[in-house]
Amino acid sequence: MIYEEKTIETIPVGPLGLIPLKSCSALGAKVNDWLVEWRKERESEHKSTIAFAGYQRDSYIIDAKTPRFGSGEGKGTIESSIRGDDLYIM
Repeated sequence: MIYEEKTIETIPVGPLGLIPLKSCSALGAKVNDWLVEWRKERESEHKSTIAFAGYQRDSYIIDAKTPRFGSGEGKGTIESSIRGDDLYIM
């Protein structure tokens, strides 16, 4: 199937979220921009249903803090609710 002819035939499991770490923030921004444009362009008669809630967003980047300790270990604090989201940590 050609890219332009593909249609959404499955429903998303959960809203998508990205958490790019500091070392990957530039790539995370590019992925976010691509996802925003791609999901705006895709057509589906089901986009307005409850199953697609959160499918189309202005940004998929989740507000999170990911500090590092002097030993190289890190921790993460997510600043918003992500219950049910599909997260990708970059």
